[in-house]
Amino acid sequence: MAAAAAVADWTVVRRRGLRRGREPPVTTSHPDAPPPLPLTPIPWSPSDPSLDSARVSRLVDRARAAISRVEASRLYSRLLLPDSPLRHRLASLAPTRLSLLGVGSFESSLAARLQLALAALLRRDLLPDASADLFDPVLSAAECAAAAALGFAVPRLDDGCRRRAAGPTLFYMPHCEAALYDALLDANWEPRAQLRRLCVLGNSFQRYALQAEDSASGPAAKAKLVLAAERFAWEESVNEAGAVDDEDGFVRAFNETSWHFFEVDDEDADRKEISSNALSMEKLSL
Repeated sequence: MAAAAAVADWTVVRRRGLRRGREPPVTTSHPDAPPPLPLTPIPWSPSDPSLDSARVSRLVDRARAAISRVEASRLYSRLLLPDSPLRHRLASLAPTRLSLLGVGSFESSLAARLQLALAALLRRDLLPDASADLFDPVLSAAECAAAAALGFAVPRLDDGCRRRAAGPTLFYMPHCEAALYDALLDANWEPRAQLRRLCVLGNSFQRYALQAEDSASGPAAKAKLVLAAERFAWEESVNEAGAVDDEDGFVRAFNETSWHFFEVDDEDADRKEISSNALSMEKLSL
């Protein structure tokens, strides 16, 4: 259907084994340029509507096996350390919702199953009272049913990650492109204090800042709000002190992944100033 075709470009592509969302296009006449991310939520339904109970059961079993693997890993044991700064920040934020965005096909991808497993464990052990949802336009009906069996709701609208937090929320966005993080920040940028409700677990904002320095025309440089937020975000890598297990599945699932909490105050520059500066930089680069 037309809606499904529109949202397919929101999601992930394979690059050296990593799953990343496509960047929205700049203004161009190129016939193959993908459509932009939806500015408002649009209806979504699985492109693969087949629903076989045996297939769903196998998928749930594979997800639970991944949960056991992550639970036994160095990465997860480090997250459970009671006196870690991360645990204190999570406790202070006290998320009432966990949203897993851009998870990809966890039926076909081991990395996606491990990422889903981490989300399930975070909810079970650190956020027991939080509601949980997950979304990616590539999800099949069988994956939606398996997600429900694991305690995750699946929305029927694609909001392109423009999701405003109604309360303290952990947004887990594994290996998404900078444009998707930018869309999330855009939905929560005003008033600036709204960012205090967010924790983002995903690609390193510091890494994006370095990429923007290396290429003024690259995808990271276009994510103006990610770059602005990086300056006041508290960031900690999940691979701190070599916590990511040295095996292919874990490296692909969690490399360059960081926690981000936003330390904002009323004296921060407002968005208009950032937008104006960004526009001036773009004009100078032309």
